[in-house]
Amino acid sequence: MSNMVKLLEMLSDEDIQWLLSMGMEEHLEPETMVIKDGEFTEAVYIVLEGSLGVFVAANGYKQVATIGAGEILGEMSYLENVPTSAAVIAIEPSILLAISKDALDNRINSDPTFGNRLYRGIGTAISQRLRKAMARIEFMLSQMEIAKRFPIESEE
Repeated sequence: MSNMVKLLEMLSDEDIQWLLSMGMEEHLEPETMVIKDGEFTEAVYIVLEGSLGVFVAANGYKQVATIGAGEILGEMSYLENVPTSAAVIAIEPSILLAISKDALDNRINSDPTFGNRLYRGIGTAISQRLRKAMARIEFMLSQMEIAKRFPIESEE
């Protein structure tokens, strides 16, 4: 189940209609940077179509994740009000729904129960993303242990 489905389960029909009415569709070509690492974002994005890569600056930019339709972007920076920790770049033609931080803040201030539902949905989505990352780390560690026990001999 995608992160967006979990987020939508937390929101009311009215909340979803509001997001759709406030969001601006953005059509992206491959290699378009949506989020630059180390900067504040002005929006939270919902991926409607396509896929985007998440890149971290360690040892040159390396792709660490792929974000697809139904997932959200920019939510961590929004929640913490800190600069982003990774760059996000379209890897195929994609369509995003951008909801401005100001619009979200105004809605939360005028309807705190919306904020409660939104934060709970985002928290659940982030938790699921973290669980997937932990599973990948566990797999990589197990592969490293196997490689230590059975090293490949070099041909000379």
